Amino acid sequence: MGGLPYPELSDFHPKGEASKAYDLFNEERGASKRAVIIIDKGGVIRFREEYEPGTLPNPVDIFEVVEGLD
Repeated sequence: MGGLPYPELSDFHPKGEASKAYDLFNEERGASKRAVIIIDKGGVIRFREEYEPGTLPNPVDIFEVVEGLD
């Protein structure tokens, strides 16, 4: 996934801390839930959606939010 023009988050160490901060950690599985979160430059969450495994996010919804960011 190299060359992306935006940062991505990996939640390996300390395990689950980022997903816990966004209420996305699944304690039963010991892993994060699937989600897309878009945070603007000011640190405000502009989009947050959880997805069941096997379900893909709707790219149109995500692009609309990203295009509206400053």
